[in-house]
Amino acid sequence: MRGIRFLLFSLAVGLVLMSCQKKSNEVYEVQNSKYTMDDIVWQDDFDGRRLNMDDWNYEYHEPGWVNSELQEYVDSAKNIYVKDGTLIIQALKQEKNGSVSYTSGRINTRGKHDFTYGRFEARLKVPRGQGFLPAFWMMPTEENLYGQWPKCGEIDIMEVLGNRTDTQYGTIHFGEPHAEHQGSYSKFGTDLSEDFHIYACEWDPGEIRFYIDNMLFYKTNDWFTKKKGFGEVTYPAPFDQNFYMILNVAVGGNWPGNPTAETGFGENARLLVDYVRVYQKPSYDENVSKPVAPFVELREPDADGNYIANSDFSVKENLSDTTDWFFLLAGTGKGSAEISDNALHITSETPGDLDYSIQIVQPNIPLEKGASYHYQFDACADDERTIITAITAPNVGWIRYLADTKVSLTKKMQTFEFDFVMKDDSDPTGRIEYNLGNQNATAKVHITNVRFVKTGTGDASDDAVMLPDGNYVFNGEFQEGKNRLDFWESDSTPLVSVTNIKNVRELKLSASEKNANAFQRVAIQPEKTYVLTFDAYGSEGAKLSVNIEDALSAEVLLTGGRTTYRYSFEPSLSPSSARGRLLEFSASGGTVYVDSVRIQDDGMIVNGDFSSGLTGYEVYAHDEASLDYGVDSLTYNDSFCADISRTGSADWMIQLKQNNITLEKGKTYRVSFDAKSTIDRSIMYALQRDGSSDDNWIPYSGSQIIKVGPSVQNYETKFQMQEESDSATILSISMGAVEGRVIDEKHTVVIDNIVVEEVE
Repeated sequence: MRGIRFLLFSLAVGLVLMSCQKKSNEVYEVQNSKYTMDDIVWQDDFDGRRLNMDDWNYEYHEPGWVNSELQEYVDSAKNIYVKDGTLIIQALKQEKNGSVSYTSGRINTRGKHDFTYGRFEARLKVPRGQGFLPAFWMMPTEENLYGQWPKCGEIDIMEVLGNRTDTQYGTIHFGEPHAEHQGSYSKFGTDLSEDFHIYACEWDPGEIRFYIDNMLFYKTNDWFTKKKGFGEVTYPAPFDQNFYMILNVAVGGNWPGNPTAETGFGENARLLVDYVRVYQKPSYDENVSKPVAPFVELREPDADGNYIANSDFSVKENLSDTTDWFFLLAGTGKGSAEISDNALHITSETPGDLDYSIQIVQPNIPLEKGASYHYQFDACADDERTIITAITAPNVGWIRYLADTKVSLTKKMQTFEFDFVMKDDSDPTGRIEYNLGNQNATAKVHITNVRFVKTGTGDASDDAVMLPDGNYVFNGEFQEGKNRLDFWESDSTPLVSVTNIKNVRELKLSASEKNANAFQRVAIQPEKTYVLTFDAYGSEGAKLSVNIEDALSAEVLLTGGRTTYRYSFEPSLSPSSARGRLLEFSASGGTVYVDSVRIQDDGMIVNGDFSSGLTGYEVYAHDEASLDYGVDSLTYNDSFCADISRTGSADWMIQLKQNNITLEKGKTYRVSFDAKSTIDRSIMYALQRDGSSDDNWIPYSGSQIIKVGPSVQNYETKFQMQEESDSATILSISMGAVEGRVIDEKHTVVIDNIVVEEVE
């Protein structure tokens, strides 16, 4: 056994970057650290002969699994091994019959060492070479607590590009749309691959700090998490849950780029790990507030109200800079652009493989939340062709304020006009785009007279009467807003709170001496059948009353553990308030806990005919897949349409899903829907368990694979629920590489009239 290193922690100022020699007993200083050696709660010094599987898990992933990376992650002793007190993760290159492949290692502590808050530290020596990306990072143990990446959060403690080994990056990912905050540290003349260095982050409620060799180089406290259409979860979510640690070496991909002929795969392709340590305090104060967002100042338009600079192209500006108009190429696109005769002219030599392979843009278009806008331009082409225009958000996850819209050009100059309301937060950095790539056309395009004007300001509030999952109750999971009580009111405020024990949030009505209540208004209508469900439990003898104005009155005597209650009701009168009908929970005789409150239309499936758009549904698309989707009310009469350009390499990489379906043990159910595809292909569907917490996705209905083609057909299956009753069942229709068939041909899958019902 080697000796334990002792670290002296102090608040030294003017710290210099230290070189850390392997097996040394040097003394280190830490800027602003709250942690000492007494706070270590777990460590691995890799003193054994092999990796300790009581501490670590191997991960197995195929090439291209994320970020277009080239390596396959395996558990080979050639890729992951322990030698002389050091863990080694080795990237390897294989050449056989003229083809090249790569293997590497990726390990994690999930389910074995998971932590919320603390200092996470490793002493590492990174690989060097074009195409390598080593990482020491963290992901949430229960990734679906707040939703799939990036809503769940990610902490990247160390990333060093193999071709830029003088720079260390520390990053957090979060939000929907995807956002990130990243810091970096570079010291001229220091090659991080030549020696060991200490990489660490200190994660506290409300702040995450990044260190290299105990030097603080970046900190951030600004993040959020929410699902589209739902409220923002109470800060500091998503960074208030258990995370686990990951070590890996990626080869190739979007960020580092791919290896070249000069990239070596010997000792320089290894990540060496001296130790991993975790420090924690006995407790942390989570009573922190989200930083107040800075005021967004939006620039004024010109005297004519137009926000577009050089809108008539009267100035022959430089299109290669990033001021006003500029021209971009990407992928395999080839072309050029120029300004002359009061017009912009774009020449396409090769259309390229991306919509934005040939692109002209103008950045810094200010958009105000709640404002309405009119956008127009004149355009023609030397021959008939299409282009795509959009208003995008480069600094807000590239969301579309005006969706990608394909317009058809002719030889005659035409005016194209669009009107929309800015529903998102104000953004001073919107971007006008014209995309000419990937459209099988090279005809020269001419654009002029571009106008973008504000036509009015209005109410930016959300007028939704129900959530995207079909629930009429807002914040029924009690995890949004101040004290996690957004949308709920009370006549007994001191007796009402929300618990937060290991991320379990429940409404707590402390009615030991006085009654306690909580209520909100819900937009349910008369002469329509609804179902109310909620979970409740409480102290012996406590009572819970639930009332819905002119529709439902029930009382529950709580005698045991957590129970799900279900009531069907039909309001007979109009509500007394324009804001809707009063839903109230009141407790007496003891402490009562309530959770998972839902009111939805009666029926097992919400919005099965898509008449309410995508309400009730979630669409999942893996990074490897490419598609546009929505409900088409013109061509397909309110049907779900997925325009798929690339399926990805697995069936689950494209899914249409609906959650919270209740199946009861022993009962028989029928699933049916209509479907078609513009090409012959297979899709798969199932009613399955939500396996986000334990990776158990058992298909209760079996995985049904069906052949779809250009004609609409109805598909159905019947099954008996053999497992225990499940109120969180997921309906999943998978449109990825079903039966292993990867499809890169652009096509459309249409789905409608989904029914799940109990039979017999």
